[in-house]
Amino acid sequence: MVSRNKLDKKTLDKTGILSILYQTGFSFERMQAPSFALSLVPGLKKIYGDNEEEVCDALLNNMDFINTEQHVGSLLVGLVLSMEEAGEDRTLIKSIKTGLFGPLAGFGDAVVWFTCLPITAAIAASLAQEGSILGPVFFFAFWTLLSFARIWIVRLGYNLGANAVSSISKNAKYITKAAGILGVTVLGAMIPNYVSVAFSEDLVLFGTVGVQSIFDSILPNLLPVAMVAMTYSLFKKKVNIVVIILLIIALSILLTFLGWM
Repeated sequence: MVSRNKLDKKTLDKTGILSILYQTGFSFERMQAPSFALSLVPGLKKIYGDNEEEVCDALLNNMDFINTEQHVGSLLVGLVLSMEEAGEDRTLIKSIKTGLFGPLAGFGDAVVWFTCLPITAAIAASLAQEGSILGPVFFFAFWTLLSFARIWIVRLGYNLGANAVSSISKNAKYITKAAGILGVTVLGAMIPNYVSVAFSEDLVLFGTVGVQSIFDSILPNLLPVAMVAMTYSLFKKKVNIVVIILLIIALSILLTFLGWM
């Protein structure tokens, strides 16, 4: 039997801080594996003490391909350390990690990059547009706090242990869907602030009724929403982004030239 020490709070916190460097070690062959293994070092040294052979074996076991979202990757770090401490078979540890990093990537991308990032960036940009220094300060402070939240995420993965497998598999899709809905709702509400499309005030029907006032009476900000919907439909049809940009520029020039916008 290999002698194993219990991880303490100090070691877990050190692991969480080290996991902030996740993604800095990158290999095209194994993607984030070097960073993942680096994050395990404080915990493995605590578990196995002076037994360098066991530490090396555990690190090698985690040098296989992994590609997940950086913040939730810290959850896997805590989970792996919990299983190492419990003496689980390393083939099982590798299988669980490989099985989880894909679903966790979808969950992390939906929550962190598709929800938190656009919302905080929009708030920061709005403050900056008003000339407030709070814009960049807020953005920097939020993402700094989120980085250090990996300390808590490592602890969460460690405390959940092997029980995390069924819990994550069961609930990840619901949380991901909810985060996606929240992100889309917030971005939809921001369209009028960041997309400006309106007919010229000189464009009237029957010499009296302004075209823009007709659209406003149907639904305020209908044209910006329609513009975003059209752009999104082109994305869905796999139209090249450069082509979309050129189409928007060409349409803007044409409508301006005709005096419609």
